[in-house]
Amino acid sequence: MFENLGRSPLPIWLISLSQMIFGHELWGDRLLGALLNGASLPLLYWLGKELYGRSLPSLLTVVVYGTAPTVVYWARVASINSFVLPLTIACLASALFCRRDLRGGLPLGLTLSALALTNLPTSIVLFATSLVFLHWDTPRLKSSPLFGFGLVLGLLPAIAWWLGYGFLLHGEIVDSIMVIGGSPWPIKLRGWLWLLASSPGLIFALNTFPQAQQALPWSWARFLLCQGGVYGMLVIISPWASTSLVMPLLVVLALAAGLTLAEIQQENSTLVYPPWWRRFFLTLAGLTALGAIAIYFSYSQGNLASWTAQDGVLAILVLILLALTLAMTSLLLDRQRPEFINVLFWGLFVCLFLIIYTPLSYLPPRSLPDVIVSTVSTTNQLPAEL
Repeated sequence: MFENLGRSPLPIWLISLSQMIFGHELWGDRLLGALLNGASLPLLYWLGKELYGRSLPSLLTVVVYGTAPTVVYWARVASINSFVLPLTIACLASALFCRRDLRGGLPLGLTLSALALTNLPTSIVLFATSLVFLHWDTPRLKSSPLFGFGLVLGLLPAIAWWLGYGFLLHGEIVDSIMVIGGSPWPIKLRGWLWLLASSPGLIFALNTFPQAQQALPWSWARFLLCQGGVYGMLVIISPWASTSLVMPLLVVLALAAGLTLAEIQQENSTLVYPPWWRRFFLTLAGLTALGAIAIYFSYSQGNLASWTAQDGVLAILVLILLALTLAMTSLLLDRQRPEFINVLFWGLFVCLFLIIYTPLSYLPPRSLPDVIVSTVSTTNQLPAEL
């Protein structure tokens, strides 16, 4: 199994360790990823507090991120994205920590190493944007031997692995970086669709980036433009076919959305809600209602033979509840009422909690344990699209 660990050795090592401790059932496969994603929420709060210097944007960032369907989905399956999301939060937090402590180069290098052993293209792009941000926001780090030494020291595990495994042992370092000759968009598009799946909370980030362009002297604006704008541009033009490349944008967009929602939540807020917000949530409500109707007719016609009556009823009820949540959010937005924040995110939380008990949650991609088993007799190499 471990003769050829492919492009993502760290998740396989960690899941194998978890299986030895908790067994080879679902607990052993998925518990570690769930724990890492749960533990990353306090770190995300610290990241927001370090970035904005206030508690409210940080708390709302955690709310947006924690109720994102994409995060909930990947946190409950054993896949590469289950590890990319918490490692991204740790990497961004380390980059901010470097601004006030030169010893932060070591944790930044270590988190980048862990990310490189999970998904190398994501680590390369995030490393580039982090250096751009630190060069822009804290230029004194360029002349700090302590920061440079710590960063290089932290990167050594990834460098040693990729040079030793990818080049010396197999001579395929270029293949390991996944530079491809064909179009990467069929696979890369999946990552953007996963990002779109969390749009009910992330959509408010679009109001933050224009503000960031007007607030360039502030660190939070530079951070969002580098880790959001520059990172997104590099993802678009990169030649790598990987859904994980898009995952760090979810964290950055949650940070940006938290700032806009905090501005709305303030009692003296004068922000006028854009009309397209109302239309967006109304459209989503309509599409969700159509989904409930489609499930009803499909089940009544026997097209969902594997579903029980309880499955069909619960799935329809969850979609109706989600449609009502989105419709009420649209109504409150139309009336310029900040209470839409409570309605939207409590509704999303309840729907995501209930959807776990419906067949709608039985649609995971191939998990790492399945890939490990299925590739023992072949190349034992993880597919890039996980």
